[in-house]
Amino acid sequence: MTIEKRPSLRKCINEHCKCCIYDPEAAGAWRQQVTLCSVTGCPLYPVRPTSKSPIAESVFDHYLVTGAERALYAPSRPQEERFDDGIGASEYTTISRA
Repeated sequence: MTIEKRPSLRKCINEHCKCCIYDPEAAGAWRQQVTLCSVTGCPLYPVRPTSKSPIAESVFDHYLVTGAERALYAPSRPQEERFDDGIGASEYTTISRA
């Protein structure tokens, strides 16, 4: 007897959103398209998958997102900060989460 593992809730939400809005012929990857979803009445809207990287200007232009609205779609993960170790070498580090 084989028991199939249930998919995670996150995977189910991601797949639902991808099936709902993703258009491979349109600009942007599926996460970018889902990030720009405007169906705020959807029960999954607050937990929809969002792009972890910045969305290209061409994608914003394709979906007619105005300059003021673009700031709302900034990546949700902490960005890397550049620091100087005093010797002249610069490195990247992630912001620590408290």
